[in-house]
Amino acid sequence: MRKVIVKFKDSEQALVYNIVSFKNDKRQILVEDVREFLANPRVESYEIIDISGRLTDPDKENKPYESKYERESNKLPKVIANEVTQVATTLKGCTKETVDRWNKHLDFDLHTKLNGEYGFTGAKRLYNIFGL
Repeated sequence: MRKVIVKFKDSEQALVYNIVSFKNDKRQILVEDVREFLANPRVESYEIIDISGRLTDPDKENKPYESKYERESNKLPKVIANEVTQVATTLKGCTKETVDRWNKHLDFDLHTKLNGEYGFTGAKRLYNIFGL
């Protein structure tokens, strides 16, 4: 992301503006308007800076994201496959009653695998449990 720090003649504080492609907020300047904005006679000084996506210590090595759950790839019976896939993709409908119904067709306890978490979190876990 690029930003421009601008010091105006009539102000003691410097202001920071984001340089954007689509303007939707205050303190944003469209890419095509930057030159015209900086040519304003009220602008005393400016500095354009590039900001990387991560504001971390450059000497530290970044760790990739690690899920706290392993991908299990349990067998998904065809009887409940459509319903499980729909809940996992829409992230809606993962309730205790639904899991009770699914447990009748599984050779393991899905409640235990979900750690008692239903709703959005439980639906997300279905991906790792069944390897979707």
